[in-house]
Amino acid sequence: MPEACTILPNTYLLAMLFPETLGRRLLDDVATFITRRPQPVGELTPVPRLTVWTSTRDTQPTAAVFEPMFYAVVRGTKVLVMGANRFELVAGAAATSSFGLPYTHQLTGATPDQPYVGISLHLDIDLLTRVMLDMPKQAERWTCAVAAGDLDGAVGDAFARLVGLLRTPEDVGMLARPYEAELYYRLLQGPMGDTLRQISQRNERFRKLKAAADWLAANHSAPVVIPDLAVSAGMSVTSFHRHFKAVTGHSPLAFQRHMRLLEARKLLASGSANVSHVAYEVGYLSPAQFSREYKSMFGNAPVADLQR
Repeated sequence: MPEACTILPNTYLLAMLFPETLGRRLLDDVATFITRRPQPVGELTPVPRLTVWTSTRDTQPTAAVFEPMFYAVVRGTKVLVMGANRFELVAGAAATSSFGLPYTHQLTGATPDQPYVGISLHLDIDLLTRVMLDMPKQAERWTCAVAAGDLDGAVGDAFARLVGLLRTPEDVGMLARPYEAELYYRLLQGPMGDTLRQISQRNERFRKLKAAADWLAANHSAPVVIPDLAVSAGMSVTSFHRHFKAVTGHSPLAFQRHMRLLEARKLLASGSANVSHVAYEVGYLSPAQFSREYKSMFGNAPVADLQR
């Protein structure tokens, strides 16, 4: 049975663990990528898969998918909610995920003078796997598919070296890969290591649960037959529900509903269809139910997003 996802430790303690010199160094390194826009903006950088996120004002809870990545907060606070699990990331805190999880996120503490700043690194699965294979083998453990920690010590130093390449982009081609490998090595040694090891571990039960989650994400419009998913995972229906929620933070149906609504929002944003058509396309049998659940998740009626 996997361990339950845990809320991040006391935010004041984490803030104390974030060395002031490291915070200033990271802010200086990403300074040219900090935009002064009121809405959250992600700026791609010369370092592969490294993005700087900024906002000059607080945000409402926003639904999205937390892809396999490492995410660090440099200034401000980011609250992540994944089903029953809640993580409050203050400056100096970080989180990582072993596969795509539906979640909502909210930024607080952002102002025009002191904008929120976060940095994400989408994981290079091949490189992470090679680093794991070069390390002493560790026992595989059940754990949540998302983990949180802090940037103190060796993890912070390795992350700072990778981000510091933004000051010398001519060094990215030679140094980004070894610096990223070092970051993975340090993360695998720490409290987020068990979650990262899930990406390549051979635990058959976890792999079947991940396959079920991947199927739900890819087949968001298909009807879900829970007993069939349970059989494919080699579990009883009760055991499948319990283990799936322990790993992802969502029940199987809630996981699929979240994915359906995210896809619906993309379709509405394209302006290519009316609300009823979108409801049926993503798997709803009732446009009225679709509208209720859409508004509950995003705060706006689907017709409002379509018009906008």
